[in-house]
Amino acid sequence: MTPPISRRNLLLGSTAAGVLAWTGGPAGPASAAGQPFTAALDYESPAAFAAAQSAYLAGNPTNNETGLYAWGESYFMLGLLRMYEAYQDEQYLRTFEERAALLLRTTDHARGVKDYRGRSGKVWRTAHNYTAGHGVLPDGAGQPAVQLRWAGTRSAESTAEVLNVSGDTFDLVLRNPATTTVVTLRGVSLDPGAATYVVPAVNAAYGPAVRWTAVDLRKSPRRRSAPRAATIAFVPQYYVFAVHTGMIAYPLARYARMVLKTPGLNRGPRRRTALDLLGAAKDAVAFHDCEYATRPGGAGDYVWPKGAPIPFDGTIQPYNQSQGPGLVMVELYRATGEQRYRTRVSELLTAYRAGLTLEADSAYVWPYWPPYGELYAGYTREAGVSEYTPFYSASRQIEDISHAAISTEFVHAAFEAGIDSGLAQDVERFAATFRQNVVRSATEVWYRVNGTADAVPGNAVQCARWMPYAEQDAIVHEQSLRVYDAVQLVPVQGSHALGIAYLNWAKQQGWRNQ
Repeated sequence: MTPPISRRNLLLGSTAAGVLAWTGGPAGPASAAGQPFTAALDYESPAAFAAAQSAYLAGNPTNNETGLYAWGESYFMLGLLRMYEAYQDEQYLRTFEERAALLLRTTDHARGVKDYRGRSGKVWRTAHNYTAGHGVLPDGAGQPAVQLRWAGTRSAESTAEVLNVSGDTFDLVLRNPATTTVVTLRGVSLDPGAATYVVPAVNAAYGPAVRWTAVDLRKSPRRRSAPRAATIAFVPQYYVFAVHTGMIAYPLARYARMVLKTPGLNRGPRRRTALDLLGAAKDAVAFHDCEYATRPGGAGDYVWPKGAPIPFDGTIQPYNQSQGPGLVMVELYRATGEQRYRTRVSELLTAYRAGLTLEADSAYVWPYWPPYGELYAGYTREAGVSEYTPFYSASRQIEDISHAAISTEFVHAAFEAGIDSGLAQDVERFAATFRQNVVRSATEVWYRVNGTADAVPGNAVQCARWMPYAEQDAIVHEQSLRVYDAVQLVPVQGSHALGIAYLNWAKQQGWRNQ
């Protein structure tokens, strides 16, 4: 274990170039004489977490339709559990229980809302920048004829303008504010037998950065009169992402396991709450069983259904997204002992190991997309992989530290659960990844897990989410604290609350109370 580097003895400005070169945020005061840096907040204090909690709750998230639960509430709630582990103060559990009640009151089932398939599960749907938008092109009689689709950011702000109607033909202008590219199709028609048929014309305009596609909605497409001149608005589609479910349900399952396995907590109303949350986590993760696929060799991944209104439908999900529900299943196994959860976690681990490269310094490096998946290799239109993203070039970027934190949390949780004997070696290697590839300078980190790309402060502070590995190497704690001090983070997000909770947790060696 690497000895800790004391932030009190570390002098900003005494390290290599780049210490003061933070992009997009203050580096903090440092004199030419190299005076010690003092942060405005003591990030290792309960007071700092209280400030983060107040700032986060001021946003008052009430649903996940813009991803606020998945990428805010989930972090905050995990932070509450880490603060409890750090201090054994039940105020954190009481706040957690209030937030958990909100989550259960605002599932799709409880709200009476549905996803794109008409399902109203005990999960939390989303739209916004995550899903496709649909616009309906009518025929001359006003009947729905063709569905126009944009599968990218700001999908609901897309428009389709019908112009220059002449007989059976018309011009169609497609716009989305996420791109400056305006697609203009001249003289198209609704006649599937015509060379100017609008569906293939729209699909031919598709590109990886210009996400237009179209399908005919008619049971028996045939020649029809052109639509009237109009501007067609787009409607966002609703989808439930497995990773969103995993991130939200993970703290619910973790709380349930903590309470049910701790004699001092496992009684009265708290026990009943734990059983309710255990059931909720089971229901939530089961909603995605239809997306799970096993491969030869005992590997498993989540796969987006082909035809789902999202980018990359029909493809294997990134490692971090498959591991989101994996986190829940680790806790469900620990709480219930049911082998089906352990089996699936083991399959996810097998799949992950296929993408890990062990470097000479014992650090792991891995890509964002699984190397056996469609996105890593790239695919053609002719392969018929995806409806909303018909073709895509090979995408082989190395994972970034923020998405990687989901993966490292998953691996460490599985290690704590004793699911795989090989994980004892794996956690040491992930700790080496942080030490060798994430740490950049005394107060900086790299953006990617292979030690490349600049991390602006908003990225850099996510390094604290690797904190479970402080148990293996104190550098994870020490470096994360120095990054927070250098950035002088003013917490506003759920992930900031979690990072501060983790700094408290590591200072108090919270892993003794897991």
